[in-house]
Amino acid sequence: MDILFLCTGNTCRSPMAAALFAMRCAARELDISVAGAGLSAWPGVPAEPNAIIAAAELGADLSSHFARQAAPTLLGQNDIVVCLSASHARHIASFVPHEKIRVLAGGIPDPYGGDLETYRACARQIDQALSALLPDILCPASIIPAEAAHLPALAALERLAFSPPASEAKLREKLELDHNHMYSAILNHEVAGFLGVDEIAGEAFADDLAVFPQHRRKGVASALLARAETCAILRGCEKIHLECRESNAPALALYESRNYKRVGRRKNFYESPREDAILMTLEVT
Repeated sequence: MDILFLCTGNTCRSPMAAALFAMRCAARELDISVAGAGLSAWPGVPAEPNAIIAAAELGADLSSHFARQAAPTLLGQNDIVVCLSASHARHIASFVPHEKIRVLAGGIPDPYGGDLETYRACARQIDQALSALLPDILCPASIIPAEAAHLPALAALERLAFSPPASEAKLREKLELDHNHMYSAILNHEVAGFLGVDEIAGEAFADDLAVFPQHRRKGVASALLARAETCAILRGCEKIHLECRESNAPALALYESRNYKRVGRRKNFYESPREDAILMTLEVT
């Protein structure tokens, strides 16, 4: 597998991301090729000095890095293109298949011109976000738009995961709405999980994320979120919202690893058992 990290000048964010991700792949002995490029890069320019220091403090060496331009041919050669901002993803969306595009943590602010502490904060944010990237790209499931043929399985998963569950008829209604987007994870020719997203006034609201028990811990939820986030960003959404049971520690950890922030609480939102909902938002940058 070939992974390309994409930013603007290829002297700060993408070289830090590529080097840190390569370390993770090497530690797990994964056969993944990692590189970086910039949409407006000057070929041959070295990494920013503060980027070299910040990356070195996390164990990555950028001392021999030199920038390169992200030509369409280069982008097309990679299995996954991980963009460091939403604008990069939207720029390449016309010639890179959308299923190949990711936006790391909804976008990482550009540290260019900042002091060393700014670069350190950027490197830490990138490193944390990379922990959610591996489960996504290693997921064996295919993430596709939900189809009518998937509805019986989605309704069965609703009954298993939610109280009260949405009926098959209700899911069919949602599937036909222009502002609703549903995604199915397909593994071994069967539905492994699904996610629904409503998009209203430039904001996305993710709901009904669920995975069948036999397919959990395979990165299916991460892959569903990644696809839904990318598609929402490419359609112009600037925020992505979701909610989670307060006691669902694994789900909360997943969302926080993807840079969702806790922004509020709905008292007694869930039934059977009654419980508060934690509201979370991913800010797109």
